[in-house]
Amino acid sequence: MPATGSKTYRPLSLSIRLRADGFSFFVCDLQTAGLIRGEHFERDEVQFHERLAKELARPEYLNPQIAQAYVLVDGPTTYVPLDHFRRDEANDIYRFTIRRTETDLSVGYTILPTLEVVELYALPREVEDIILQFHPTARFFARTAELLERLVHYQAPRPNALHLYQPDSGTLFAAAIRGDAFCMANTYEVSSQADTLYFALNLWNTLGMNAATDSIVVIGHPTQKLKDLQNAIAEYLPDVSILTPEQLFPAVALTREKQVPLDLMSLLIR
Repeated sequence: MPATGSKTYRPLSLSIRLRADGFSFFVCDLQTAGLIRGEHFERDEVQFHERLAKELARPEYLNPQIAQAYVLVDGPTTYVPLDHFRRDEANDIYRFTIRRTETDLSVGYTILPTLEVVELYALPREVEDIILQFHPTARFFARTAELLERLVHYQAPRPNALHLYQPDSGTLFAAAIRGDAFCMANTYEVSSQADTLYFALNLWNTLGMNAATDSIVVIGHPTQKLKDLQNAIAEYLPDVSILTPEQLFPAVALTREKQVPLDLMSLLIR
């Protein structure tokens, strides 16, 4: 609601990033896409949905200036060609292709129109209910769906590229795009650079990629860790480049916020 007096009303967005090991909140200015607040919460002895409700009830996140809430859902996903996707079949397709121990899951989907695929994801229904209790108009997305859409518009050094992105220390997201066509995407658990290198080279061979025509693109802020990964892969393959947020989103101030993960930037910068 508009503020009165000398105060100015700034519409804000709250982005909730659900992870296997916890969750994160990011509050951004909707007009400037600038970061106002970022906070991370690790799993503890309190049940996940109860901890989520406790933190969402804090004044910082009940702020009436929060006009929109976004939710990025981590976890196993599967892809369906857009031409073959039927909304009423989403639940059955997900449960047939992904085996999860939870019984009460809410299955959702994100349409990737440029790539002409649909990404199916799921989250515990009690978690979804808590979020909707505080933010009834919250919009849910598969975690890396928007990033995939962005990558197809980026002109990689070569038209066929295997993209590697490590959103968290124990996770590797890999996506292969040939020209403007989606080839594959998957997430892997990694505990070291050696694991990342193994998956990268294994995928390269499995996909039949060619060192003479194809490339690997490592995505993220140009930290020493990312440069070390680039150098490690370059010992085996000739064309390995780094794609920074500033290159993916030129002249956007939010790219300077190193604590904002790239998958969230892809959602906010639309």
